[in-house]
Amino acid sequence: MFALFLFAAFALAGLVTIAVLADSGLRWWSAFGMLRMRLKQGYASAPAGQRPRSLAEGSLGYARARTGARVIRQTTRRAA
Repeated sequence: MFALFLFAAFALAGLVTIAVLADSGLRWWSAFGMLRMRLKQGYASAPAGQRPRSLAEGSLGYARARTGARVIRQTTRRAA
């Protein structure tokens, strides 16, 4: 009887693990699909090459670059 309970517990744990991994995989798949779509539309830009060694004079690399990336703003509408 205890062996049956132990087998059922491990089987349930395995099913839960598979469900969690499948959900995580689908979320990653969706996120990369959305990123590819936004890159095609111009909403996100991928920098070519590596980042510069220093971004500004005297900075430690934590400051923002002087030339900003192109941003396309979207308007948000709210329900009345």
